[in-house]
Amino acid sequence: MSGIPLLSSAIPSSAPIMDLTVAATGDGPLVVCADARNDLWTWDPLRDTWRKRPLPFACAADPLAAQFPDARNRLNHVAVSASGGRTVLAAGSDGQGVAFWDLDSGELLQGTDFTRDYVAALAAVRGPGPVRFVAAQPNTDVLVLWEEPFGGDPELLAEFVHVWAVATAWYDGRSLVAGGDGSGVRVWDLAETSELLFDTNGSAWAVAWSRLGDLPVVVAAADPGELWVWAVPAGSWRREPLYAPLTGHEGRICAMDTATVGGRPLAVTASEDATIRVWDLAGGTAVGAPLVGHQGTVTAVTTAVLQGRDVAFSAGRDGVVRAWDLTAALG
Repeated sequence: MSGIPLLSSAIPSSAPIMDLTVAATGDGPLVVCADARNDLWTWDPLRDTWRKRPLPFACAADPLAAQFPDARNRLNHVAVSASGGRTVLAAGSDGQGVAFWDLDSGELLQGTDFTRDYVAALAAVRGPGPVRFVAAQPNTDVLVLWEEPFGGDPELLAEFVHVWAVATAWYDGRSLVAGGDGSGVRVWDLAETSELLFDTNGSAWAVAWSRLGDLPVVVAAADPGELWVWAVPAGSWRREPLYAPLTGHEGRICAMDTATVGGRPLAVTASEDATIRVWDLAGGTAVGAPLVGHQGTVTAVTTAVLQGRDVAFSAGRDGVVRAWDLTAALG
């Protein structure tokens, strides 16, 4: 695999990038970034153009806001979902509850208040139906579901769970949610009330979904830099991992996403060791050498399609977004 990214661009704020996601648009993928200054930016990788996206203060309607005239959004977790020609942004942080905006217009669709539960992780729910987001709120140990038009309070998915990483999937009519916590991964089917814990022998800091044949699989990145993979058959739960945990990073895995490239399911991991690695989930092996170039911790990674190529966008403390060609991993 080539260690040279297809594209690379620094955020104009020169601030560390805390999180990123990708919005699919008619003009191609749009990278959405939250930086360490609590600003939201988008990057068009095809034109290498950055745009700062001012967002109305999510707590402006809270009566307490008058006492804090200089208060502004605190954002370090972002997720997007498209519906009806509109892209909805969900964002929050460990100091602000989740709120929702129209990404294109900047309109605040639903705000929050100063007492709303803070957010450790966000994910858009996959599958048909209205725009929905899952939010992990560790200060109250709950996992909640928000649904457009977002009025009122969210639906409680689980309580007494201290989750700090979430991922969703849609497989054969099943809407699945995975959450990483201090002992492993919890999996929920949104049509059911039961949950299952997959034990990783350590804290799971990132989770993702993939597929092996007809089976969905859940992937977890856990201390001390291990990658765990389990199959999730319909109608029953299999708790044993498919193979021994994969190792290779020299630090904690901070973020992860998956993609199927050339028919092969891959996981892409970003680590505090300043590298990105690609893994073959079917074979249970690393693919190629680590991808290097970032300076410092890589805090975010997500996969997308760029001009017909499967790519991974990564970003981190150096304030640079890079796009890596995943097809080259199979060459």
